[in-house]
Amino acid sequence: MLNKYLLFLLLSGFNLILSAQVGDTIRLQVHYIASFKSYEEHTNTRTDEKILRIADHHSSFVGRWQEKRQSVVDSAMKAHLSVDETMSLLGKYPTPRQFYAIYDNFPSKGIRTVTDKLYKTFYYEEEIDPISWNILPRDTIILDIPYRFATTNYKGHRWTACFAPSIPVSAGPWKLQGLPGLILYAQDDTGIFSFECIEIRKGEGLLYAPSLSKAIKTTRKGLRNLNIESATNIDQFLQKRFGIQTKGYDANGKPIIRKKMTPIFMEDEE
Repeated sequence: MLNKYLLFLLLSGFNLILSAQVGDTIRLQVHYIASFKSYEEHTNTRTDEKILRIADHHSSFVGRWQEKRQSVVDSAMKAHLSVDETMSLLGKYPTPRQFYAIYDNFPSKGIRTVTDKLYKTFYYEEEIDPISWNILPRDTIILDIPYRFATTNYKGHRWTACFAPSIPVSAGPWKLQGLPGLILYAQDDTGIFSFECIEIRKGEGLLYAPSLSKAIKTTRKGLRNLNIESATNIDQFLQKRFGIQTKGYDANGKPIIRKKMTPIFMEDEE
């Protein structure tokens, strides 16, 4: 029972998605450092590395270490490795701080699929709404690349972005897109959320999209409510949603009381 429980905790830390090929060649791969706070109770921002893959007709935005560690888990399970052996392999890579992934033009053109992990994989679909940007009469040069500035109000947050007209790709981190050039930096007006490009590579291989056969379909509002429920009382959340008992005890045998947390979202509730 202990090994099964540990294995559950191990797998619950990743965005467990089996992949299927879209069949679309990746043209560009852009790496960003995402800075964020997940909860109001956090005093400092955290960071995670994200990868934007741009293909001819689709794009994806996923966590680098989330993706890498998932491949380790998949390989370990196929090789029938023990939990200890798997944990040893995972220890070679940073721990991801976020578990969402975004797939544009999937399952069809104009539709976005968003997945996230709350001990199981949830997903929702939404239309890719156009973003109205205000391009500013301001520019700069960073690493020999000319940048332009633009601002927008999107999903209740005001964003300032730097984009490169010399890279004529109307894409960017997270759900930000629609400028006449690749978005290489973006920050919201609270200063809590930002994305900074750290590397651009030529794409290779085919773009992969999620196989959602084992994922639970919801809505953006539904996923938001699940995050609030989980942050309020994780033990009750796991018991209610999945029938899992996780109540822990400290070294003195006293029940561990987990602090209620308040999630921070990049999108305001509509």
